[in-house]
Amino acid sequence: MGLAASAWSSQGPGAAPGLRVIDLVQVPAVTVPRFGRLDLQFDVAGTRAVNRQWPFDPAPPHGVPAGAGISVDAVFTDPAGRRFAQPAFYAEAFDDGIRDGRDWNLPTGRFAWHVRFTPDQPGPWTYTIVARDAGGRVETDRRAFDVASSPRRGFIRVSKADPRYFEFDDGTLFTGLGFEFPEFLDDPVTKGAPAYRALAGYGVNFARVWIASLFGSAWTPWIGGRNQYRGYLPVTGLVPYTDTDGRTALALRLDQEPEGDTGWFDACRMQFWDDPESVEPGRRYRLRVEYAASDLEGPRDPRVPAYGLVAKIGGWHADCYRPGAGAPATGYGRDTDGWGAIEGTWDSGDANFLPRVHLALENVTSGAAYVRGVSLREDLGGGRLGPELMDRPSMAYDAYVPEGRAHAFDRIVEAAERSGVALKIVVGDRNDKVYLKIADDGDWVTGDDNVDGYYGTGRRVNRIRWLQQAWWRYLQARWGYSTSVHSWELMNEGDPNSTRHYEQADEFGKFMRCRVFGVEVGEGDGARCGFQHPDAHLVTTSFWRGLPADAFWNDPRYPNLDYVDLHAYVSTSEAPDDDRRVMEDDAAFFHLWHSRQVAGAGFRKPAVRGEAGLDTVDAQDPAALGLARDTRGVWLHNFLWSGLDAGALYELYWWNSHVWNDAVDHRGAYAAVASFLADIPLNRGGYADWGGTVSTDGVRVVGQKNTATGRAHLWIQNRRHTWRASVAGAAPAPVSAAIDVPAPVSAAIDVPGFAPDAAVRVEWWDTWAPGGRVTGESRLRTDARGTLRIDVEAIQADVALKVFVETPGAR
Repeated sequence: MGLAASAWSSQGPGAAPGLRVIDLVQVPAVTVPRFGRLDLQFDVAGTRAVNRQWPFDPAPPHGVPAGAGISVDAVFTDPAGRRFAQPAFYAEAFDDGIRDGRDWNLPTGRFAWHVRFTPDQPGPWTYTIVARDAGGRVETDRRAFDVASSPRRGFIRVSKADPRYFEFDDGTLFTGLGFEFPEFLDDPVTKGAPAYRALAGYGVNFARVWIASLFGSAWTPWIGGRNQYRGYLPVTGLVPYTDTDGRTALALRLDQEPEGDTGWFDACRMQFWDDPESVEPGRRYRLRVEYAASDLEGPRDPRVPAYGLVAKIGGWHADCYRPGAGAPATGYGRDTDGWGAIEGTWDSGDANFLPRVHLALENVTSGAAYVRGVSLREDLGGGRLGPELMDRPSMAYDAYVPEGRAHAFDRIVEAAERSGVALKIVVGDRNDKVYLKIADDGDWVTGDDNVDGYYGTGRRVNRIRWLQQAWWRYLQARWGYSTSVHSWELMNEGDPNSTRHYEQADEFGKFMRCRVFGVEVGEGDGARCGFQHPDAHLVTTSFWRGLPADAFWNDPRYPNLDYVDLHAYVSTSEAPDDDRRVMEDDAAFFHLWHSRQVAGAGFRKPAVRGEAGLDTVDAQDPAALGLARDTRGVWLHNFLWSGLDAGALYELYWWNSHVWNDAVDHRGAYAAVASFLADIPLNRGGYADWGGTVSTDGVRVVGQKNTATGRAHLWIQNRRHTWRASVAGAAPAPVSAAIDVPAPVSAAIDVPGFAPDAAVRVEWWDTWAPGGRVTGESRLRTDARGTLRIDVEAIQADVALKVFVETPGAR
């Protein structure tokens, strides 16, 4: 299959004059596999859009220019005649390679439109492409492709039979074993891909990653020389600045107070993160800084006459405002009338990467400068310049997604796909300065920050929500195709008591399940999106503390969130202090307390603890508890195996350095649990708490049974085998116990399994063996009441087992 070599035709009345969809790349495959990716690449010529990352909106809210964007969608028709729109995205191509042992990605200046779509049904499909901008609308001719059957599992959904669990489209249980994982946006190929391959080898298939830095100002590359964290995010230095023409945009403020560098702004800002732009060796580049300045005075050091705004390249100079702290790469800028610029050239020599750029008010005694852009482009001679190399060339972070970081996340998603790892993707940060600097009415904030700006106005689409929806649309367009996207997490740790947050989260669900695909859904409370798009993903949000069950997760006013998200460390848990003291020593109890909290809330949806961390009651500090002493990883072992309980709380541990670091590697603990769970169909319904009794308090038992299928699985632990006891050198004494698993009374006698006098096979598992292994079997029988007695003798640490009823006629 391929697109037409010539421009596709405009169809229908009102077609935009001059707006054309043009084929750039032939699509080689005539058939794609079910749950495989279809890629379309093309150009849209004649557009009036000034921002191709924004959707077309003829009447946007106050603060957004009307008709500035363009909406391009592919409309697919499946074999049953159902139609599904998938948004397109506009992106730059990169020359990729590996240099100096790390990823090298050079912008080419070549842009194209892309559609990525994953069909979910085998058979014949068709599609058209629709483009809309201020000039009108154009639709292409219909094209066809075939989808072949494949063994791929598909997307992750909430189980239809048991809403405690996630499952794939093919009905396979999603075990959801994992932890917080680095983004690897600096080196997705050289670092990220091997890291994901390693996860697959350990049975880890769930990772929480953040891409909030791709849109907005969170984790801006420009950090003050003091690297000040005054709260949740680094201080950005961004403020709305109005130029002499009356136009306002975000700009990076640098200032020098007479008393020194003491306030919210810095006289030195530098590229902080280890994510340098790629360059070609042996080339000359032009560095240009656009700025406005007023009241700059100097010199601070009278021995050095030069002062003003200057850019420097190379080194690490937290005091780059000081003369001699780094070599200037541009001239010195003084006061301006409107916007001005400082420029200079830099020769790359043998460098493959741009050394750190510094922006400095050097040798200044007072005054301020406002930087709106930093550009680096190759000097091709004759006044010609190459493509922009700076990933964040403009401080107007509200207006675009940086091409380089988006390209890097492409590679991360692909690495996750190859390794079978599902990504829980955090897409926003609540304290992002972009939203704090926009008022609810759409004007720029000139006084105190709009501290709740991220939440917008709840359900109404104001400028804040419009910008967020442009970002959300981009998310679905670029990465929504991927079966490795587990879910979109609206934000990291929003206000647990804010109705505006609740409403925003519900609107996020409406948008990502309906509106992004052009499907309308009701306004206001209680309006649920029931549309089933093949490439839609689960949606949630998170809170900095607490579990607002009745106020939010169970409230029918907010039906568009797919699963519960809980953040709870020992230090932030809602448990009583006495219980939290137990959690410090007992990682299994740490899980079980919160899993029971979730179960008691009566959610009809899965629950994920997106951030779990073992610290102390008194300090949220990764080193406070001293887990580094537990070189065997007893804490992680017990934490994971206790997850067999009926609360079904999926756990994502926050401090991955606790899991593995230069001294220890406990990731093998995941492999044993993954192997044990591999053939237990928890998502197919019928499983409930094991519901039995134990003859001694010295043994803890967690697990579930399915009396309809005659199966059960249990984890049996010597309660005294905790990480604290193991590092203290106190080997717990063996404990023996009798464990009774009663069958349901009355009608349960007719259900296969746990029938009276039933033959049963018990499979015993060594939970500490690499990957887990079966160590033996027992042949037992239920008693006249349908109770199975399992004798456990001399259990030192823990053991797991599976129960299989073998009585003839059992299902």
